[in-house]
Amino acid sequence: MISGYILTLDLGSSSIRTAVVSQDWRIVGEAQRPYRKYRSMGNAERFSPADLQIRMFDCLAAAVQCSKVSSNAISLIAITAQRGGAAFFDAHGSTLYVGPNTDSRAVFEGAAIDDLMAAEIYATTGHLPSMFLTPAKLHWWRNHYPRRARQIATVTSLGSWAAHQLSGAFGETPSTVIEAGLADVTTGQLAETLLTKLGVSLRELPKVVSEGAVIGTLSQEAADATGLRFEIPVALAGPDAQVSALGAGSVSPGDNAVIAGWSAPVQRVTTTPIFDSSKRTWVGRHALSDRWVAEANPGDTGRTLETVLRMLGPRMSLQRFDRLAATAPERDLPIIAAWGPRALDMSSPGMSLGGLITPSPITYQGIDAGAVARATLENITFAIRECLALLDQVGGANHEPLTLAGGMANSPLFASMLSASVGRPVRHQSARSTAIGAALISSLSNNDLRIAADQITQQVPSLYPSPLDVRSATERYERWLHVRRKLDQLAEEI
Repeated sequence: MISGYILTLDLGSSSIRTAVVSQDWRIVGEAQRPYRKYRSMGNAERFSPADLQIRMFDCLAAAVQCSKVSSNAISLIAITAQRGGAAFFDAHGSTLYVGPNTDSRAVFEGAAIDDLMAAEIYATTGHLPSMFLTPAKLHWWRNHYPRRARQIATVTSLGSWAAHQLSGAFGETPSTVIEAGLADVTTGQLAETLLTKLGVSLRELPKVVSEGAVIGTLSQEAADATGLRFEIPVALAGPDAQVSALGAGSVSPGDNAVIAGWSAPVQRVTTTPIFDSSKRTWVGRHALSDRWVAEANPGDTGRTLETVLRMLGPRMSLQRFDRLAATAPERDLPIIAAWGPRALDMSSPGMSLGGLITPSPITYQGIDAGAVARATLENITFAIRECLALLDQVGGANHEPLTLAGGMANSPLFASMLSASVGRPVRHQSARSTAIGAALISSLSNNDLRIAADQITQQVPSLYPSPLDVRSATERYERWLHVRRKLDQLAEEI
C-alpha cells in the first residue's frame, strides 16, 4: 500500500486527464488538456513530441494545484494510456514519432500482413486487424521513409512514451504489449516467433514488467517542469480500457463492463483466454495476473456523439443534450438512428452505410432535436447490447449485471436507457474510474485489488429496468437490427 497521494496520468483517446487520488480512493483534484494532432497523407495522424510533453506536464501540475495537496505529499505517478498509440525512439532516446490510436496510416500494410498471417496473429495476440497494431505501423515507416525507419532503436506504446518523458526509463506491461500486437495473450510474454516473421526485433522492445510496476523515478527536468518532487516513483498501470474496468470493480469471472467514452469496449472477465473461431472479438489480459478479458467493440461511439452534438448547435454540452433527449417520447420515437456504432467484426471491420431513418415526408410527423438526441443515445445502447450478444455467442450465455464507466457515465439518461436496452441491471459507476483503477493497480497486490474492487462494486448504485421498458426497448432493438441488415445489403449493392 502506498502512503500519501497518487497522481494519475491518463493519455486517453480524446484528451489528457490527470487526477490526484487519496488513500481512500477519492479524487481530490483533477485536470484535463486537449490534444493537438497533426494530419497528413490521408489517414496519417501524429503528435508533436514537444507539444505533447508540454501539455502532459501542464496537466500534471494543474491537477496537483487543483487538489490543494502539497507536491511533497505525492508518493507515486501512475500512467495509463489509450490502446493502439505508439512511439518510436532513436538510439539517443529522442522521439522519432509518437501517434494516437486514430493514426490509421498502416491500412494497406496491415491488410497485406493479414492476407498472409491473420490466423497466426489472432491465435497469438488475440487481436485483429493488423492495421491497428504496431508491426504494421513499423512496416509503413519502412515502406515510406526507409532512412528514418533505420534510425528506430526502441518501439513503445503511448503510455511507455509518457513514462520515458517523466523518468527516462522504458518499460511495458503484459496487457499493453498484447494490445499492441507484440505479445502472446496466453503467456503475456513477447511473441518471439511471430515477431521474427513480422520483422520486429526484440532488441527494439522495452522490458516487460508486471501491471502497476515502478519502472523509474521522476527526472530533475520533469520535476522542474511540473513542480513535483524529484525522484517520485513512476509506475505503468496498463491500457486505459482494462484500467477503467478494474477501477469500476470488474474483477470476478463473468463480470461485464462497458467503458463508454471515445469508443465503448464491452469487456467480460474470464479465467482463460476465450478465442472466437471467426475472429470477431478480441482477447486481452486483465490487470489481475490470473484473469483475461473477452471484448466486443461497437466502434466510435464518442466520436458519433460528438458529431451529433455539433450538428445540434455549437454550445451543445452533454448535459444539455441529455435534457434535450429527455423531451422525446420514450416508447414511440418516430426515428431510428444508425449513425455507426454497432458490434464490429474485428477480423474485418470495414465500412457500411448509416444514417437517420425518419418518416417520409417529414412534414407528416415532424422531427425535432430531442428525437435526434434520444435516437442517438438509443443507437449506442443497442450497439452495446449487440456486443453483449456477440460475447455470449463466443463464450456462452451470461446474465450478470453490466457496469457502466467512461465519459458517458456522466449521463443519467444514458445509463437508464442502457439498462432497458440490455435488459439487465446496470451498475452506474463513476466516469473517473480510469484514475481510480490506475491508483489501485499501481499500489495494491492482486488479493488487495480484489478486495478493493468488491468494495467499489458494493458502493455503486444499480439501475433496474422495468419489464415494460425492456419489452419496448427489445422491440426497437429488433427493428434497429433489421434496418442495419438492410443498410448492409444496400452498401453491397452500391
